[in-house]
Amino acid sequence: MFLTFIVILTFVTVAVPLLATAWLLKGKFKSRIDWLLRVFVSAALIVFFLLAGTWVFLSVWLKYAVKALFVYAVIKTFPRLEDRKIFGKRDDKGKVSYNGRLAVLVIFLALDFFVIKGRFFKGDATELSFPLKDGRFLVAQGGASPITNIFHNSDPSQRFALDIVKLNALGNRANGFFPGELSRYKAFGEVVYSPCSGVIAGVADGLPDNKPRQADRKNPAGNHIVIDCGKSRVLLAHLLNGSITVKAGQFVKGSQVLARVGNSGNTSEPHLHIQAWDIDKPEKALPLTFDGEFLVMNSTLRN
Repeated sequence: MFLTFIVILTFVTVAVPLLATAWLLKGKFKSRIDWLLRVFVSAALIVFFLLAGTWVFLSVWLKYAVKALFVYAVIKTFPRLEDRKIFGKRDDKGKVSYNGRLAVLVIFLALDFFVIKGRFFKGDATELSFPLKDGRFLVAQGGASPITNIFHNSDPSQRFALDIVKLNALGNRANGFFPGELSRYKAFGEVVYSPCSGVIAGVADGLPDNKPRQADRKNPAGNHIVIDCGKSRVLLAHLLNGSITVKAGQFVKGSQVLARVGNSGNTSEPHLHIQAWDIDKPEKALPLTFDGEFLVMNSTLRN
């Protein structure tokens, strides 16, 4: 069931922007208003899937191809308007109906608003150094929007949590769509570095690394480390069994080696989960920034 859901979600992520672009490219425009509505509707659809789509299951580079195709469609169709009237042809009652397009436009503009709003946060953030190095990484889940952080947003203590994967040269997080071997996931075994200087508040190790799609729901965080970073506590979860190199009570420096990325706990595939909360209010999640940047779903960075 889970794999079927991912397949459908990935197909929709790619298919809808391509169909929207084709709808614009093949359009027979009756007026400038007709063309503009098609452009805006297509753009609203494409923006939503660029920001909230699951590109990582195929390749994040496809996003740039989609953008380029849309720009090409806009440029290609614009000259067709030279001889068109502003408002276009009317029906027998003298009316022009754009109700369907307007409804779709309003729906996706609202969705775009909530997704873009989730790229910002209120209050102070916990400034950290990025805990992974030597490669290109992508945030699979993250941000302040329930649309882009659906698995974390419902829990107040995890509201700003991030799930981070590593990308291969093709822009995918694994060699294959959803391989059954942990070694085929780019993040598996990656060294995890301390994102701050502080004291280790807690450590859990000894849990096995699950096979892909076989989550351990009884131990949500799996093998993990909790660090006191001044006014906040930071959790690094789903670590590789036996890889943790620190103990509770130990002081660590920023960028010190802590462990390796695994697949322990409630996780379907190897990734690093990181979150922070107020040390005096464990139920209060804190936003995370890395070099001042607030990362969200589909954010990519090279470190």
